[in-house]
Formats: sequence, structure tokens, C-alpha cells
Amino acid sequence: MRTLHRGIPRLSLLLLLSLLLAGIPAPNPAAPSDKLIPVQVDKLLLVNEQPAVVLANEQEHQYLLVFIDHFMAQSIQLGMMELSIERPMTHDLIGILLRRLGAEVTRVTITELRDSTYFALITLRSNGSIQEIDARPSDALAIAVRLKAPVFAARSLMSSQMFPDGNPPQAPKTDPGTTKQGA
Repeated sequence: MRTLHRGIPRLSLLLLLSLLLAGIPAPNPAAPSDKLIPVQVDKLLLVNEQPAVVLANEQEHQYLLVFIDHFMAQSIQLGMMELSIERPMTHDLIGILLRRLGAEVTRVTITELRDSTYFALITLRSNGSIQEIDARPSDALAIAVRLKAPVFAARSLMSSQMFPDGNPPQAPKTDPGTTKQGA
């Protein structure tokens, strides 16, 4: 049997693509057991020269700090400032495509932390069906700020202090060849 990227059988990939295009909802990934709380993309910080986005729920004084790369920090910042540049960046293009296809981002959710990597879902409504798409939190947040989609986070990820011990956390040390794509 002929395979594509990473050994996925070609027939399986074509079948999955056909199902998605037919509007049949994809299997729902395991939902986190804890409750979600609404958060705002509050600000960007540099912690030990590594950009981080702060998600905040000001009413409950809850915060989540997610480390991101410099490109994603720029993309999120442009979205927060509602600045557009002459040619659309990747996240602008995604927003344009979604609108033209009649899809709406109903929310972005930071769902869990696993093996030092945050996970997120982008929830889309299209043609009467709801789809949840696995995404890096940084990509999901860059899309959310552009499309003004609500953002939620699992309560278990939140902290009552931005820096619980009073000191900024150390940015993860990664080798460029082994950088995780979860944030």
C-alpha cells in the first residue's frame, strides 16, 4: 500500500479528508475533566529573553503564562494591536479563508499541559456542524485575537499569581533541533 507523510496509508488519508469535506464531524478529542474559565490575551512578556503570552481572568485573579517563539509573539502582538500589514500574514490568511468558507471560530481553548507542552483546541462552526481542531496554543491565540474569538483555559492550568513564587519561571531550554511544537 502506498503511504504518505509519516507512513499514513494514502487511502486512509484520502478517506479522512473526504469525511471532513463532507461535513461529518471529526471524532471529539478527549475533553478535559476540569472546568473552563474565560481568559483574555492580556499581554506579552519577555522572560529570560523568551517571549511569553499572559492569559488572564481578571475577575478571578487567575493567570496562565505560555512561552512562545518570537515569530508567534510578533503575530499575536499585531493581532492585539489590530494592525494590518500590506500582505496578509499566515494567521490573517487563515482568518480570511475561514470567513470566505463561511466558518466561524466560536472559541479557542487551552486544554492541558502534557510533558511540558500546552495543548489547545480551535472550535469551528461550519455548515451547521461543530469541529474541534488540535492546534498549538500560540497559533490558536494568534487566530483568536484577529477574529475576536473568546478564549478559555482549563481551570487546573491557572494560577492566582502570575509568578507564584514571586520570580518569573525559567523559559524552557530547547535545542533548535528538538523544539516542541506544542506551544
